[in-house]
Amino acid sequence: MPRTITIAATLLLVGCGSAPPPPPPYAPRAVVEVGRWQVWIAGAQVGSVVQFEIRDPSGPLPFYRVLDLQGRWLGHATMQGRFSRRVPFRDGEQDLGVWPMARGVAQLFAADVPAELRPVAVEADARRADVGRQR
Repeated sequence: MPRTITIAATLLLVGCGSAPPPPPPYAPRAVVEVGRWQVWIAGAQVGSVVQFEIRDPSGPLPFYRVLDLQGRWLGHATMQGRFSRRVPFRDGEQDLGVWPMARGVAQLFAADVPAELRPVAVEADARRADVGRQR
């Protein structure tokens, strides 16, 4: 009897000390806003660029979403500068290639001149809030 209790107690302690298992590959991940910029082209504000971060167990996965003034998604950009245009009612996006940020954003707005990006202060608690909801 004492040996059974010792084995059970040992197993209980080992179970408490181990790390929780990683989430399944297709489990939901938190998405947080980490930065925001106003987009200005030829002296007029035309939209915004929002940097998001997917909180993945393997590490953060950052990306950018480009929005017009009404908050509609125009496209996305990766940290490496690959831009894509959102195509409504289609599964995929149109690849626009690799551009510097100001030029790629201008491509999404169909502008001939590079965009000017002006940083916007993001409140500290907004950075922690989940923003995985679509508009």
